[in-house]
Amino acid sequence: MKRLVNEFRDYARLPAAELKPVDLNGLVSDVLHLYANEVTAVPIQAQLDPACLPVLGDPQQLRQVLHNLLQNAMDATESAGHQSAEHSVRVKTQWLEPTARVRLSVLDSGTGFPEAILKRAFEPYVTTKSKGTGLGLAVVKKIADEHRTRVDIVNRVLDGKTIGAQVSLSFATVIEESVYPGTTQGTL
Repeated sequence: MKRLVNEFRDYARLPAAELKPVDLNGLVSDVLHLYANEVTAVPIQAQLDPACLPVLGDPQQLRQVLHNLLQNAMDATESAGHQSAEHSVRVKTQWLEPTARVRLSVLDSGTGFPEAILKRAFEPYVTTKSKGTGLGLAVVKKIADEHRTRVDIVNRVLDGKTIGAQVSLSFATVIEESVYPGTTQGTL
């Protein structure tokens, strides 16, 4: 109960984002370095696109987003019984030249989301975990909104079978905002 109260408090009083240029690849590397020192049952692999330009973001809040997404992905992969390099959690960045945006994606090897949960995944207290509070993705959505960033969640499907889930955020780059002010509502 105490954890739930603390997480709700943190969700409710999330400060306004202070957007500035952020090297998303560097931030991902920093966060993954913290995980490298932990003993985890699920390996994490990074696929960082070197062509990524700096994004507009609040580094502290983006670390929180990445941490929430990694924890969810590791929990989902582990609860599905997948604990090998073949079933790792992947963190990807990708430069999307046509839209001048950078995509950050976290992919798991879990069981995916039931359709009813997919539609409500970003609402507070919606969770598939027996010990979850349902605030992790709500915090991600709130931070994404503060960053004027689109966030999407989908099940990953291969040959008609769900092989995990993917959460992606599409960030405005420093160039996009300077060339096209106010266009940070782009699409994935």
